[in-house]
Amino acid sequence: MSHYYPIYVELQDKPVLVVGGGTVAFRKVMTLLEHGAIVRIVSPKLNPEIKRLVDGVRCIWIDKEYAADDLQDALLIFSCTEIEAVNEAVAGNANDAFRLINVVDDPDKCTFIVPSIFERGDLSIAVSTGGSSPIVARQIRAELEKCYGEAYKDYLVLLKSWRKDVKDQLTAEQKEKFWAQVTDGGVLQLIKNGQLDDAKGVMEKCFRSLLA
Repeated sequence: MSHYYPIYVELQDKPVLVVGGGTVAFRKVMTLLEHGAIVRIVSPKLNPEIKRLVDGVRCIWIDKEYAADDLQDALLIFSCTEIEAVNEAVAGNANDAFRLINVVDDPDKCTFIVPSIFERGDLSIAVSTGGSSPIVARQIRAELEKCYGEAYKDYLVLLKSWRKDVKDQLTAEQKEKFWAQVTDGGVLQLIKNGQLDDAKGVMEKCFRSLLA
């Protein structure tokens, strides 16, 4: 089993190839579009759910059987068919071209795998078992979802809103103190209690006290 190197990829306006047009392909296409990718789907058939996503701009359907030249400039490649020969061909072509390939439910053919992910605004947590057991990865993700609730959306937005002022106006020592104070749990607890304005006030007070 490969020892995968974890990485987050910026997919905004990047070309991604999905081979296959069934239920699994639909889930991949949905997630890719949500993350800004330009998705090309190569398949002689599409299920109705995928057809509704095709707009000819960000989601493009190539109505044909897969061929090696379909790789084109794809940054990532997903093979989502149930036909072993097709998956084998896609994986082989991708490897020959030094492209990252994911063959669904076949980690031996993958050069990358997709972890089980959940997001809370800017917070993104990915769980992987290295292809050993996607079910276990989903179970762990579900446990983490209970720990990291919706409050983290506002919490991270608030922290992010202070980054520029802290960077521009505080010394290195002051920055360290500021971030230590506002991430000690107090601000987050206020947000969890529905006291967002109070949380903002704590951030403001902390910043002003360091400038004084």
